[in-house]
Amino acid sequence: MTKLNLKLTVYSLILLGLWGCTSYTPKPHGYPRIDFPEREYQTFDPDCSFSFEIPTYARMYRDTHERAEPCWYNMTFPVFDATLYLSYKAVNSPEHLDTLSEEAYKLAMKNNIKADVINETEILDTSSGNFGILYDLYGETATPFNFYITDRKDHYIRGAFYFNEHTKTDSVAPIFDFIKDDLLHLINTLEWKAN
Repeated sequence: MTKLNLKLTVYSLILLGLWGCTSYTPKPHGYPRIDFPEREYQTFDPDCSFSFEIPTYARMYRDTHERAEPCWYNMTFPVFDATLYLSYKAVNSPEHLDTLSEEAYKLAMKNNIKADVINETEILDTSSGNFGILYDLYGETATPFNFYITDRKDHYIRGAFYFNEHTKTDSVAPIFDFIKDDLLHLINTLEWKAN
């Protein structure tokens, strides 16, 4: 055996020994721990034609976008980096209400390209006279939840919920399920003020 062959053999044995000593054990599949806040609510009563209850862990801000109207608000969820955009409109006529409802439908359906399913659920509260539609969007859409609610005479609110960062639907599903209960609470506690 030549010196070169001997060196190659020794190096090969050392590398095989080192490589054989290390083994890879895959880690078990896991999920990050999510600490959800306690469910407590407070009344949000701005100088507008509506009031409703919001979770205490959320924050309300007037929408400052250049095209925003006076009673447009953003409800942020700082813990979850998410926002509910709320747009209020005074209803002028039945035709105006039809236009607003059609716009809400079109905005929800814009997500049809990426949505696997869009479920529409009617909101009908006979005691208050409120009517509306919830749009649950499933799949890799920008928004998983849209809604509008109206008294069919004077008032209309549209809401669109977004996570502020691009996320995979399955990774934020537990967070959205938690927040959705608070969004439904907001809708169920909505009260209109007399004009």
